[in-house]
Amino acid sequence: MLPEFIQKRLGGVERLPWLLLLIKAVYLVLLWGALLAWSPAGPTAEFRAKDASHYLHLSEAGYSAGDVSCAFYPLWPLFIRWFSIFTGGSHLLSGLLLANAFSLGATLMFFHMVRGHLGDATAWWSLVFLLLYPGAIFFQLVYTEGLFLLLMMSLCRGLEQRRHGLAIVAAFLLPLTKAVGVFCVFPILWHLCTESASTRQWLISLAGRNAWARKVFSRCGQAREARDVPRASSSLATKGPGLLLLLSPLLGWSTYFLLMWKWTGNPFEGFEAQKHWGVQSVGNLFDLPKFVIGFFSPTVWHAFKGSAFDRLAFILLIWFLPVIWRLDKGWFLWAVVLGVVPAVSGTFTSYARFGSVVFPLFVALGALLGRQEWRWLRWAVLFLFAAGHVFLIRRFATHGWVG
Repeated sequence: MLPEFIQKRLGGVERLPWLLLLIKAVYLVLLWGALLAWSPAGPTAEFRAKDASHYLHLSEAGYSAGDVSCAFYPLWPLFIRWFSIFTGGSHLLSGLLLANAFSLGATLMFFHMVRGHLGDATAWWSLVFLLLYPGAIFFQLVYTEGLFLLLMMSLCRGLEQRRHGLAIVAAFLLPLTKAVGVFCVFPILWHLCTESASTRQWLISLAGRNAWARKVFSRCGQAREARDVPRASSSLATKGPGLLLLLSPLLGWSTYFLLMWKWTGNPFEGFEAQKHWGVQSVGNLFDLPKFVIGFFSPTVWHAFKGSAFDRLAFILLIWFLPVIWRLDKGWFLWAVVLGVVPAVSGTFTSYARFGSVVFPLFVALGALLGRQEWRWLRWAVLFLFAAGHVFLIRRFATHGWVG
């Protein structure tokens, strides 16, 4: 099996950072070669194309009223701008270096999180599925996925290890990176409710006469598995770090509106700019018929709208949701927040890219398909992932729609 091969031939966990760094280097060399071979515009032009062009524009020129780039959230462009002082003022080089550094750190944290929960073999297979997933191409490009995954892994680590400062900072920054980041308030609420009896009692009292809500909160404490760490003391109650942790995503989102107000004069400038593309909308979350019709209405294999490729990525997640549920109820909630919400709000646009940060999916793939009895399906899925990855690289190199 692969984990044993890695352990014996590549030095195992101790050399994982160097192994991932080597994979990054080889990947970028191959990607550069693909751009030289297939791109008429050349590598530099392609690395600056599509959504990357908006992030680079914002890092170089900033936000301004009426600019369609205002639809993109500010933390990633700000990081590119701040780091450009170390790259001779090159925002493109700054973005490429940061994207790869952030995604490298995120994949390392992902591996160790899965290893702590499910052991070495599952952690290795989960990592392989994550790296081969077609949307993982964006971990190497000037996109937010690497930063967003790093912040999510930091939040998960902070919650599990009760490192309140790390969790609070990560939860605050997630909504400044991507809109879906504000929904991390729900996994945080679940964590606080399952970890702290006092927090759970406080939520039950808030539910008042709502029998359904009281029943949900009452059963939160039963969701913990025997393998998990012991319950936290009342230090994670609503007083102190627990309350601040719960409020952090909302404070981060409020900060986003304040920044947009300061930069453009309109706190909702980003929402206005999103109308330019006509796909992402919070209102879509309450329009189930539109979502169902959109799901059954693919028009092309892969494009900005009507992509069958993106819908297949969503079907994969839905297929593995029961596995995720059995593994961890908190991970299931993360899968809904990270995988279902973007699909509904954006009617599957760019879903293969958004799917790259749905970490519970890759844990479920590693846990189930890592078993010997599922080896035939494991290799079939890995082959399809690799084929889809090459397909997106080819699309990227020929200036086609990627995600």
